[in-house]
Amino acid sequence: MCGVYVVTAPTVFRMEQTITGSTMTADFTIGVEEEYQLVDLASGALRSRASDLRREDWTGELVAELQETTIEIGTQICADTADAERQLRRLRLQASTVAASHGLAIVAAGVHPFSSWEGHERPPIERYKSIEARYGRIARDEHIFGMHVHVAVPEHVDRLHLMNTLRHYLPHMLALSASSAFFEGADTGFASYRTILWRRWPNSGIPPRFESATEFRHYVDTLLDAGVMADPWNLYWSMRPHPKFPTVEFRVTDVCPSLRDALALTAFARALVHAAVTGVITDEAPSHVSASLEQELVRINEWCVARDGLESRVVDTMTGRGHRPVRDAIRTVLDRISRSADELGDLEALAHVERILERGNAAERMRALHRGGATLRGLVDWLAAESLVGTGLDRRGAQRESQ
Repeated sequence: MCGVYVVTAPTVFRMEQTITGSTMTADFTIGVEEEYQLVDLASGALRSRASDLRREDWTGELVAELQETTIEIGTQICADTADAERQLRRLRLQASTVAASHGLAIVAAGVHPFSSWEGHERPPIERYKSIEARYGRIARDEHIFGMHVHVAVPEHVDRLHLMNTLRHYLPHMLALSASSAFFEGADTGFASYRTILWRRWPNSGIPPRFESATEFRHYVDTLLDAGVMADPWNLYWSMRPHPKFPTVEFRVTDVCPSLRDALALTAFARALVHAAVTGVITDEAPSHVSASLEQELVRINEWCVARDGLESRVVDTMTGRGHRPVRDAIRTVLDRISRSADELGDLEALAHVERILERGNAAERMRALHRGGATLRGLVDWLAAESLVGTGLDRRGAQRESQ
């Protein structure tokens, strides 16, 4: 994301974007980051070649991550989901083109189906060296790939209070995006094994409930003073108030092989923020549900959908009683936020969520292919092709239609 960011209060920010010499303040603008695997075209295995790609990328839009097996892209500030679609199509094409010049393909999926972590490298960047020194083994074997969606929050809205509402819906987004069922040569039994690996880090998973900016600052200062983290960027929650951008950043999702799925989740996140800001969805738990119980129920829901994806059942975190299929819960949310999506111009993109519910997330699709005889190497080929559908490089009509 690019633009000019101005701090106006401890937890409330304004985003200003310069366009053709003029400045505008924009509410609910979005930005998307995607992390791609770099795989060998011949073997399908992960390759540590990100620095090679970055040296040849004259645009500067291919970005380093913790592992050399990962290349990251990020859109500029997008006015709506249609704008995000144009940028993501171009960026996937760009990353794929540079990768192909090195005998590589990009894969958009939460983990690699069969490559192990040994023998890979980290980029020669001081920040990543310090992360490895601090976190040891979990930094060295961390080959996971996510999608982050930033949604700008209006100037008058406290992002921390907003997150208290939005975090209830993070498991819904994870269920839709799950794309990491196979890892190190085996079916993990999880839809999003990336989530399980990510939970090893401190400050990961569902964020705590914060009642005030003072409480949040005290929490961050305590962790910094204790040496638990080096800076606020080490808040690795499934959602966070971004340390630099005036956004709430949804970090819960696996990266999606299907570009249409990625855009549907972007529309979902944006509509959730709009609905929360306008009071369509609220954080009004009954008095018998304590803050600590609510926190654990949301965490359990996240774990359940990491395991079972769209086949899971989730607890009603607002009442603390009863559970229901996550597909039903997602459809209930869609009904509540569809008006927001319509007002934002994202209704068409959001409608694709129903398609995901009908045909399954990427983890379900991979398992179906595997049951049908596809090898793990074959799954990598499918993921690589799926990651290019809609970019102009795809040539498989049947795969386009299956999305």
